[in-house]
Amino acid sequence: WGLARNLRDDVNKLLEGARNDKLIGASLDAAAYVYAENDEARQLLESLESDERLITTPVKTNGVDDLRTTLMLSQVRVVKSPEEVTSACDEKYTGVGEATGFTIGVTKAKGVKCGRCWFYDESIGTGDAVHSDLCERCNDAISKWEEVTGETFEVVVEEGVAEPVSK
Repeated sequence: WGLARNLRDDVNKLLEGARNDKLIGASLDAAAYVYAENDEARQLLESLESDERLITTPVKTNGVDDLRTTLMLSQVRVVKSPEEVTSACDEKYTGVGEATGFTIGVTKAKGVKCGRCWFYDESIGTGDAVHSDLCERCNDAISKWEEVTGETFEVVVEEGVAEPVSK
């Protein structure tokens, strides 16, 4: 986890510039692209890379011990070349990490922000989910909660602010 902590430090430095320029607000508004020249480091990062979407049963990891949650970013892509980083991210938000030596870039996350977990996911609003403004993982969590409690989850809008409630 030392490598992940060092990567987090390097990514956070780039995020600060993106925040100052209003490209992003919170870290979950961002995606990071990472290139590690060292094969061993790249393989370790790839083993911690999340599934493309926030899915109910994660395939690549356990859904918690991965780069997305460790770095608190909506998306993290481990790429095969430094050019992939620079082509995906504005030059202003790319660099070589001081702690890792990795080529890193940050950009606005793709997709729609989940109304429950706040992670961005490109599949939100594209399927037949009960709650079309939520990711698959959150839809599944709510469905299970409704089964257990016998209550129905719905969003009530009061004074222009949407807050989840159970009924």
